[in-house]
Amino acid sequence: MTDSTTPQETAAPAEGPVLPEEIDGPAVGVPSTGTPADGERTARRARRRRAAVRWGAAVVVCALAGTGTALAVTAPERTDLPGLATPKDGRYTFPALVLPQLPSGQSVPRESKGRHAADLRTLLLPVPVEAGGSLVPAAAPSAPAPGASGSASPSAPGSTSASPAGTSSASPAAPVGPTPAGRVSCEAITADWKDPGSLRALLLQNACRDAAVREWTAADGTRTQIRLLSFGSQAEAWPMFDKLRRTGEPKDSSGGVRTGDTQGWDTVFGVDLATREVPGAPPATRIAFLSAGNVTGVITMTNPKGVPTAAFRQVVTLQSDLLA
Repeated sequence: MTDSTTPQETAAPAEGPVLPEEIDGPAVGVPSTGTPADGERTARRARRRRAAVRWGAAVVVCALAGTGTALAVTAPERTDLPGLATPKDGRYTFPALVLPQLPSGQSVPRESKGRHAADLRTLLLPVPVEAGGSLVPAAAPSAPAPGASGSASPSAPGSTSASPAGTSSASPAAPVGPTPAGRVSCEAITADWKDPGSLRALLLQNACRDAAVREWTAADGTRTQIRLLSFGSQAEAWPMFDKLRRTGEPKDSSGGVRTGDTQGWDTVFGVDLATREVPGAPPATRIAFLSAGNVTGVITMTNPKGVPTAAFRQVVTLQSDLLA
């Protein structure tokens, strides 16, 4: 009797390719056999999920801590943070420097061959807070009454000091109030230096046109005087600057004057600088001479205890910025 079973029915089914689902776990729709291998894979997945959650939480905590630290450091003033406060080195607190308004049709010194068209008084450095000044930039001074410029005395810093209405005079221990910026005669500068005759001759020869002065005494006892002399051109202003930087000596100096060191100074473009000082440690008198176009500037700072180097450099640099 012939067997009717076909070869297709009797042959064993051929093995197909092994699917990924069959390697890592049971196929979708196929119930788990509950073998130890399946339990180990499930536990491994659970551990990975817990590790991912822990690392994610750690990243969030670090980000929040970093943000909080940054806010805690940047929000307060630097000087309020322990260990970061800058020790006082004698520098002053000035209001924001404001360049003066130019008359209609006039250009800045760099475009007018170094000629300053602004009111000379507006080019003077403002008074610092340490000398009774304010952080509010001062308004441009009004024009003086006719003949008033010759009545000012440039050698008496306390004679025209401003004081609030209704207040009594300051005690000797308090700093002298600042002298308002004012016009003075060009020849007034000769009273501060030895050999005034040669200086007066230079002023007449080069036709000094205007002069302005500002003075103040800070709480540390340092007296500052800034004088600006205006000429018709840079060529006329240079001889006065050159004379003072080479041989200028205050009339009350007894120990001689030496050339100061300007190495490492922050120079200002368009401004020539020279310094002189009375010997001492630190020097009780420091003088800076500035040449900026048609303006010659003289900065004199005195203090019997010594003029702080940082304050001297600060005043000279800021005054140079206003003239540049």
